[in-house]
Amino acid sequence: MRKLLAAAGVTVIAVTGTAAASAASAAPGTDQPPHGTEYVQIMSTGTTGGPGSAIARGAFTAAGQADLGSARIGALVFPGGTITLSHLASRGTSQFDPRTCLNLVSQAGRYQIVGGTGRYAGIRGHGTYQLSLEFISARSHGQCTSGRSPVAQQELLRLSGPVQL
Repeated sequence: MRKLLAAAGVTVIAVTGTAAASAASAAPGTDQPPHGTEYVQIMSTGTTGGPGSAIARGAFTAAGQADLGSARIGALVFPGGTITLSHLASRGTSQFDPRTCLNLVSQAGRYQIVGGTGRYAGIRGHGTYQLSLEFISARSHGQCTSGRSPVAQQELLRLSGPVQL
């Protein structure tokens, strides 16, 4: 269970960072780099890991993937570049029903953009994120187990904060 909660936190933070990074792009016809509040939403239904779908909007708009990274680093991969971010969870809750094997996880935290490549080189920003994860654990010998991939999973990660490219 703890491994799944830690993986959920990593997923959320990685997704959040990736969306913020890929959102930055220059506005046509302006001399100043784009800046403002960026919103990134990451969704995943995969039960075995892998990238989530990311959409960034606000100071820029982009669609791509959020790649899971380590427990503290993640990346948003958009056409034209990648945004790297670090994250730190501040609070969270979890509920588990041993009858149905349903797990509900909610986590909030902060992120910082630590780098970018291509179109996002030089990007700066930070903000907050909110993760919502629901999954049904697999069963082994009639008991819920964290030793196997979940039967089903839905994850939604939302980040927002100021960004400047």
